[in-house]
Amino acid sequence: MRPRVLLRARAELTARKIHSEAPRHARNPPHAKPLPPRPPRSRAAKWGGRAVVLGIVGTGAFLADREYNASAVTRSLRTAYIGLISTLDYKINFKPEKSDEIESLHTRVANRLRWVVDTNQGMYLKLGQAIGLQASMLPKPYREAFAHVFDRAPSVPYEEVVGVFKADLGIDPMDIFETFSPEAVASASVAQVHKATLKAVVGNPDRVVAVKVQKPAIAKQMDLDLFSYRTLMYLAQKAFDLPLYFVAKYVSEQMRHETSFNREARNARKCAEYLSQTPELRDDIMVPKVYGKEEGYPESDRILVMEWVDGCRLTDKAQIEAWGLKPRDVMDLAIALNAAMTFSWGFVHCDPHPGNILVRPHPTKRGKPQLIVLDHGLYITLREQFRNEYATLWRSLFVLDVPKVEEIGKKWGFGLDPNMFASAILLRPAEIKKTGEKTERKKLSKYHQQLEVKKQLKVILENEKFIPRELILLGRCQRMMQANNQTLGSPSSRVNITAEWAARGWANSLTGSRTLRAVGLRTWLHDRWEMVLFRVTVWAIDALFRWTNFRNRWLPYRNNLGWEEELQKQMETMAREELGIEIDDSTFAG
Repeated sequence: MRPRVLLRARAELTARKIHSEAPRHARNPPHAKPLPPRPPRSRAAKWGGRAVVLGIVGTGAFLADREYNASAVTRSLRTAYIGLISTLDYKINFKPEKSDEIESLHTRVANRLRWVVDTNQGMYLKLGQAIGLQASMLPKPYREAFAHVFDRAPSVPYEEVVGVFKADLGIDPMDIFETFSPEAVASASVAQVHKATLKAVVGNPDRVVAVKVQKPAIAKQMDLDLFSYRTLMYLAQKAFDLPLYFVAKYVSEQMRHETSFNREARNARKCAEYLSQTPELRDDIMVPKVYGKEEGYPESDRILVMEWVDGCRLTDKAQIEAWGLKPRDVMDLAIALNAAMTFSWGFVHCDPHPGNILVRPHPTKRGKPQLIVLDHGLYITLREQFRNEYATLWRSLFVLDVPKVEEIGKKWGFGLDPNMFASAILLRPAEIKKTGEKTERKKLSKYHQQLEVKKQLKVILENEKFIPRELILLGRCQRMMQANNQTLGSPSSRVNITAEWAARGWANSLTGSRTLRAVGLRTWLHDRWEMVLFRVTVWAIDALFRWTNFRNRWLPYRNNLGWEEELQKQMETMAREELGIEIDDSTFAG
């Protein structure tokens, strides 16, 4: 029986094989209707099908990125697209035969970058501010495009704030606060602030606090955002043959620090400690108390609880004068604080814009102001060697020690003559060395003007590896102080106040005794002579400052400018005549 079964199975397999290999008409019986031939697909149909598949996949990826990744990939692709078309635009249209169209070229690219910043929001606002504060050296369209990045950023809904509390602390805000405002009272690029009151269990039932909460999308977006920023700067460096990437790398590292509220809490406490050790400032400047584990509050890298303090913005002249306070007293304190941080502490708050420094009437000194310092996320700690050199540089500029200025300038890798180097540091025109007659600069086309600017920037930055990175943010602080002073009508002598603190920092940097017996007659006399020169220079600048204020107040028939405006105009003239660079900081005043 078994051989018969095997033979039958083989016969069936053979029949099936023959049937499958038979022609189409043989497999269909004669009475069946023949199947029509399948028409070939057109190329358009093929591409249409692929487009549909790609559309479905792309839409799914977009929705997944938006829902689960805070659109981090979409933001980066948007940035890459704008970077690519802007680079190509410059490569194609930045030519001598299109010199008359260069201004419109800058406008197109600046508006594209502004669109990216406005659309992406978040960390891009910080990056836009970084560009904005460097925009004095950029063409006018960039200055106009980034003027808005210092405005208030949109806040996120209360539900998202609750989500941050639950994710980080496992609790609802109302579990630890008596009251908590659902609406943010202030909002910035990275975080927003809510007003709350402490619960009785903490021991301060009526104490009002400010609760700073990081926007939940920041953690998901930060890495790709900063990577996109560095990539754009790297491509710009390659495309335009300018050393730009080192700035992007340093700035992105510092911005990463701003997203850590544990770091901000440490910075705030450290700043308060330094203030307590500075008798010239400790009664007139305060840092709101930070609440942490010692006060019974859990700590989080995205939630910060601070003492609530009322005050007006540093540049709110109307409110300052309504309180009977003098704008000069306010700005003197703000400039002195920045200078003390730089030259005495070596620990510098690098975001001193008007919203981060509040003013209120002093609680114990009638008619005097008190400053409140907020937002301690962005600090730099200066290397001791750099701090000593920076203090020495400022003092050398005032005692006209040209060899020392040139020595530091060369050590820092700057290819500028000492006059331009001094002017860049002081943010005021300075001629510490006679360089002969100025050559008349030829009238150049827009294209050749841009080439000249590029040439000068390459000279300035050719040794970028020697440039102290601290100068990037210290220069930002000086420009912010200059703009704040200018907004209040230039009531303070910024350069003199800074120089006084620089002289203290220089004195503290000296090792050993400077008495006559310790250093000898020649060195002792040299120290005395330098001190006389320093005082005379400070006196001369202060006299000019006072004359400018007197002229503006009592001689209104003249076209008068404030002190900082005078310095700015002179800097613009020097930059135009010496470097062919158009400078205009007025966009970011205040």
